[in-house]
Amino acid sequence: MTSLKTLLTAASVSTLAILAGCQQDLSGLVDGLNSQQSADQQTSLVTRDYVRFVAIGDMGTGDANQQKVADAIQAICEERGCDFAIGLGDNIYEKGVSDIGDSQFSSKFERPYRHIDFPFYMSLGNHDNSHTSIGDGLNNFKGEIQVEYTYNPNRPSNKWNMPARYYDFSMPETGAPLIDFFAMDSNPSVVADVNHQYWRGRYSDEQQAWLENKIAASTGPWKIAFAHHPYLSNGKHGNAGWYDRIWLSGHTYKHMLEDAVCDKVDVIIAGHDHDLQWTKPVDSCGKTEFILSGAGGKTRSLGDTERNPAFYQKGDTLGFFLITVTETTFTGEAWEVNPETGAYTMAFSRTLEK
Repeated sequence: MTSLKTLLTAASVSTLAILAGCQQDLSGLVDGLNSQQSADQQTSLVTRDYVRFVAIGDMGTGDANQQKVADAIQAICEERGCDFAIGLGDNIYEKGVSDIGDSQFSSKFERPYRHIDFPFYMSLGNHDNSHTSIGDGLNNFKGEIQVEYTYNPNRPSNKWNMPARYYDFSMPETGAPLIDFFAMDSNPSVVADVNHQYWRGRYSDEQQAWLENKIAASTGPWKIAFAHHPYLSNGKHGNAGWYDRIWLSGHTYKHMLEDAVCDKVDVIIAGHDHDLQWTKPVDSCGKTEFILSGAGGKTRSLGDTERNPAFYQKGDTLGFFLITVTETTFTGEAWEVNPETGAYTMAFSRTLEK
């Protein structure tokens, strides 16, 4: 796997690549991208035998709910130690940002996580790409602004990392990786954008080819793909191919996952539904298991608890997953955060073994 500084040569459709009209080497633009981790953090990632990270989605409300989850993450990570977070989309409700100077970057990301001292590797959700507050997802060019924010020299911290709409990275970045991550861009594969750059079939084909090449070249013992939209969900939105009880909704995305990701990665982590779930493998996706962590700023009841077999599922709560990976184990903990009091508890834990 490439390091985060060189992965940009292969990642597609970043804002700067679009402006240049072709693929180009963007690695020189992010020479300082890893400065968000202290020297002690970098050293510990190299010398110890595990990586620990937070998986959080649907968080960008800027309200008390987001802050309660942020405070819980801060407290738990100060006690346990966390290396980074992965962001599962809907980073900025309700319809994304207008430019890289948009104050919502501060109110819905920088300020809530101001006391958290590790990087966030972000992905895009439908609300990040929307014309309206309903989260239509029809204006994918707005997502480019969130990519561009990664390169903003005037941002108050270096926590936000989204070097392209889809990209890969490995942890730890020095030495042999324990995990290879594949950050996917699900939104153009789900909705029909009129902009030809994001036409559903074309965009999915390009991303699928990229995924196939990257996953085939992966050397880490653990492989994790993450995006906003889930493959399986017992929440309101449901499964890919049948989102929101609409036949073929998310059909293109479903097939991209089945062709390029299923049975090739250990876990797919997603958001979109505002709850917490860990669903069991299904024949159509082989060995791959599914974590849904979409309770970072909003709550919602589960839609159909019998839709997919689940190890764990919980609605009407805030929360996130805390994941610890060694060479031979992957342990995910579901942390529930009370939306009234902010009290947090570890409600579920599961370990996969190699």
